[in-house]
This record gives sequence, C-alpha cells and structure tokens, in this order.
Amino acid sequence: MQEYINKIKGINKFGTKVWREIEEDRQRKSQPVQLAGKNKEPFWFVQHPVILGLISEIERNRGFLSSLVLPKKFLAKLQAENQKKEAYYSSHIEGAVTSLEDALLHLNKPSRKDYGDESLQMIMNNRDALDYLRTQASYPFSHDMICRLHKILVANTHKENPITVGDYRHGPIYVVNGQGQVVYEGPPASDVRLMMEAYVQWLNEEDELHPLIKAALVHLYFVHVHPFDDGNGRSARALSNLYLMKKDYQFINFLSPSDYFDHHRGDYYKAIQDTESHDRDATFFIIYYLKALVDQLGFVQSEIVKERKAKNIHDALNEKTREQLNKHQIKALSWMLESNRPLTTKIYCKLGRCSDETARKDFNRMIELGIIKKRGQGRTTGYLLNKMALQEKK
Repeated sequence: MQEYINKIKGINKFGTKVWREIEEDRQRKSQPVQLAGKNKEPFWFVQHPVILGLISEIERNRGFLSSLVLPKKFLAKLQAENQKKEAYYSSHIEGAVTSLEDALLHLNKPSRKDYGDESLQMIMNNRDALDYLRTQASYPFSHDMICRLHKILVANTHKENPITVGDYRHGPIYVVNGQGQVVYEGPPASDVRLMMEAYVQWLNEEDELHPLIKAALVHLYFVHVHPFDDGNGRSARALSNLYLMKKDYQFINFLSPSDYFDHHRGDYYKAIQDTESHDRDATFFIIYYLKALVDQLGFVQSEIVKERKAKNIHDALNEKTREQLNKHQIKALSWMLESNRPLTTKIYCKLGRCSDETARKDFNRMIELGIIKKRGQGRTTGYLLNKMALQEKK
C-alpha cells in the first residue's frame, strides 16, 4: 500500500514537478473539515487507502472484543491499569520526569491536594481529569466541560509562574522544541474564543465523518488552537478519548494511546507538523492516530489471550489439585499449555525467578500429582503436560 509521503520526501523521490501534480491530485480528492485554521482556511484530508485499511482493522478488532465474554474482574483490572498508563504517559510527553514505577505507587492511592512535586502533580491531575471525563460521557461537549478539564489538569502547578486556569488564554502562545526554537505559534488570543465556539459546535453535531477519523481531528484541532496557557496536549488526548467513548468505541477504556504517542514521540510531533506545513492536510495525523489505536488494540488482545490461557489451565485442574500448587507452578503449567513444548529448568527459573533447587522441588511435586511427565536426561531434561491426566481430573 502506497505511503502518504510529505513534501520533502516527495520532492526527493519524484522531483518538484511530479510533487506538484501529487499535491494537486490530493486537493482534488480531498474532503474538507468544517473547522478553520488560524489563517481562516479549513482543514482537509484525503481518504487514503492507508486510512481505510487501518479503520477496517480497528473495526474488526472492535467486533472481536465486543464478542468476547470475559470475567468482570479481569476487565476492571485491565481498564484500571491502562487508565493509569494513560495518565502517566500523557504527562510524560509534556515533561513529567517521574518514573512509571514511582508514579504507579501514587496512582494506586486516592488523590491528595498537593504533592509538592510538579511532575507527580501533573500525573495525578491527569488521572483525576480522566476520571472526570468518564462522568461526562452522556453529556454534550461544552466550554464549561473543557475549562473544568483544564482546571483539574493544572491544579497546584505553575506556582512560580501563574497561568490562566480554567479559562482560555489571554495572550500569545508558542511551542518550543528541545533546542529552544519556536516550532509553532498559536492563533491570536482574540481568535481563540470564536475558534473554540466552532470546535464545540462541531463536536456535538452529527456529520458524515467516520468517528475514528473525527476522533483524530478532535485531537489535532485542539492542539492547533492551543486555547490554554498550558495543558493543551493533555486536554487534546483526553477529549479524543472521550469522543470515542461517546461514539460507543468502549475499547478506548482499555487502551492507552498516550503510551504509543510517548514511545513514538518524534513521529507524533512530525504528524502534527506535517499537517501544519502542508496547508492543513490532516491526513498525516489521521494515519498516525489510527496506527496508535491499532497498536494498542494489539496489546489488549495479547493481554486477553494471556488471560484466556491462564483460565484454561485453571479449568483443566480440579479444585483439590489447584490448592496444592503455588503460583509459579500454575504459571509454568500455563506456559506449557500455551507453547506445547517441553519446559526446562532454565525456563522455569526465569518464569518464576527462582533457584534450580526450587524448580526441582516444584517439578517433583507436579510429577507426584500426575499433571506433568519428565522427558529426557541430564541437560536435555524437559517436562510436558500430562494431558490425559488433566482430562481425568476435570
């Protein structure tokens, strides 16, 4: 499938004349968006085959996930873990330096008013903001909702350099890169209110845009306007998630798009900059955004596969047998069921983070119970599930 290339790559590959023809063809095939940029001209995009392919993949995964009957406890855990990751990574993109491990220690606890550390405060505020937006899923988008979101996101930050909190900015804003260079200047503050009026109205109207494309545009246009003094990226990511919730893409509650954004940060900024430098061609960002959803859906499916395989080994053992096994032995049995190949002492020690002696004792106990059998001698020794015995124990 042909890549949707930018101007620099296009000129280098085809030359200036052919690139102009490509640009003209894109304009002819483009679909306008009812949102104007800071130069008063509308955003637009092309229904490129890459976009259609990504949407098809996401919709297939959506159907697969909705058809599954999974334990409520597992779903609740999966949602909680990914929402913590979303709170962390969305803040990490914006400069929070707290490690994920340290952040999780706090994210597992109720919020406090003041953490005394700006990075940690950002992360915890983000968690609270995501919680707030989940309560807004049945309400229309509004300025009050967006400004309330901002107030939560920036609470107890910027103490040394106060900013406007819970309202749109009153002055200019610039996005600066790591070298201190200005890479983007937001629209004049005098235009922000009108642009946000159009944005809120557009968010609430029904149109012919596919919801997945519109969710990408929800994110993109917000960072184009940059309506706040700070917190624009976090707000944009949270609002696009909320939009998907409203459109019944409930899988978003089990994803962390910001995990992908943070780990592909260069491409993230490039997709936004390509849109700006190609006369508001949002195709670049739409493709990037959809790739993030595909990646995260793949992660969720892998977690579900692990859960279902773990559940299968539990089903294969009767309660009396399960009670005689420790967690390392259960994990090893799940591994054997999944891989369908011999488990060695070396792999067992790696899975359970235990010594050779512990592994030997655990293997002997499972042999006594009749649920595994030994194969080979010395260095070639491995252990296999005794599937006949498992069937008898069910």
